[in-house]
Amino acid sequence: MKPLHGLVIIDLTRFLAGPYCTLLLGGLGAEVIKVEPPHEGEAQRLRPPFAGPKGAGLTKQTEEDIGLPFLHRARNKKSVTLNLRSAEGKELFLRLCEKADVVVENFAPGTLEKMGFGFPVLQARNPRLILCSISGFGQRGPRREWRAYDPIIQAASGIASVTGYPDRPPVRCGAAISDTTTPLFAVIGILSALRQREHSGRGDWIDISMQDCSFFLLPELIEFLAAGDTPQRQANAHIGGAPFNVYETTDGYVSICAINDPDWQKLAVALGKAELAQDPRFATILSRRQHRQILDEMIQQWIGSWTTRDAVAHLQQHEVPAGPILSPPELLRDEHLHTRDMVVDVAHPTHGSIPGVKGMGMPIKFVQNPVKFDQPAPAVGGQNAEIYGRLLGIDEAKLQALKKQGVI
Repeated sequence: MKPLHGLVIIDLTRFLAGPYCTLLLGGLGAEVIKVEPPHEGEAQRLRPPFAGPKGAGLTKQTEEDIGLPFLHRARNKKSVTLNLRSAEGKELFLRLCEKADVVVENFAPGTLEKMGFGFPVLQARNPRLILCSISGFGQRGPRREWRAYDPIIQAASGIASVTGYPDRPPVRCGAAISDTTTPLFAVIGILSALRQREHSGRGDWIDISMQDCSFFLLPELIEFLAAGDTPQRQANAHIGGAPFNVYETTDGYVSICAINDPDWQKLAVALGKAELAQDPRFATILSRRQHRQILDEMIQQWIGSWTTRDAVAHLQQHEVPAGPILSPPELLRDEHLHTRDMVVDVAHPTHGSIPGVKGMGMPIKFVQNPVKFDQPAPAVGGQNAEIYGRLLGIDEAKLQALKKQGVI
């Protein structure tokens, strides 16, 4: 049995931050019920790249192809269709909330209230219900109503200001770091609220701001700022010291991080220059920080004649923190990730595994009770009969009537 078995999650999320939160909850065993508009379902189903029985591409190869963003992020979820603009649809949603433990949404602040589903309304129907709201800047504050996506949050949180080269403009981190770390805080908040509910008997409203979460990722920079050292863009270097950089080999790049004294001493031995550890220029963290350019040139000269594989192996043998720069294609072939079940097949709801398409496995590992993403993304309304029947007692005749009325 998975850890969150028995929990019922109503999923109103879209795009990335929200769906990533409910993806994790579903993988951990919660019953995630994704509420989609009737007919075409969520917009991500129609967003490229597409994937289906013939594989993946930027355009559809068959009529059954579905947007890969949906297929990847909606695993371990069920789908019901519901017109939340209709009076009967609104009532059905509130009835679902009566049976649920958590509602997760990432609409702009105030949208849920305009729809008639504000937290007081939900609590009146189910005092134990937990609402998790994910937004760019949170439910309160001067920027509450600002529209935001990942690059806006990277900019507003300080990440972009310290990413890139000192003589060039700020750069967005290549990964959607704000969109993919925010849901981790949302999951933590949900699990904490569930625990609190065991004591209080009541749910709570969790307010998750992407800016808050991304700002929380910058502890070292804020700590150095407090000491009067304003963080600047330093490419691959680190404000805290050296050596800390990316170095070019004969066939790629290697990242080395040997800031603290023991790691630096091991690196000096690996370089064949153990005496450097006693050199006054490199004897302390602060002195190495002041002479980082000399260190970088010295390491680059040494590593420039090595292959990436051999350099990393040599450094790791000397217990120096070092690793190769791997590209996405290399990651999908990576032996270590495969060993840890992090590269997995992605399936179509009706055609099974999609040729040539791989996705990410469950990053949370349980030794005694392993969990994984073991269900494909659902078809639009694929669980209407199951969910409406089991949770709300609606029979097939009533479902057909609701469908004709455009409610589901």
